Amino acid sequence: MLALAVLWIAVAMDWNWVWGVLFILWTIPALRTGRTHLLEEVDRARNPILYWLIVSTWMLLSAYLIASDLMGVF
Repeated sequence: MLALAVLWIAVAMDWNWVWGVLFILWTIPALRTGRTHLLEEVDRARNPILYWLIVSTWMLLSAYLIASDLMGVF
């Protein structure tokens, strides 16, 4: 319930860095297990290109969202 409350506050306060942290929290287990979920499960061994596209996108989005909020550059 705490996580849900934080997401509601992040939307209300326009805090993009919270979404960046959320993407990081999705990326870490994906890198450990070699599996991720977008609309369906994607396995690194079976579909490495799609897997790395998803994980790379999450990492780039994390960096962008955190930097845009904390540094005010973007």
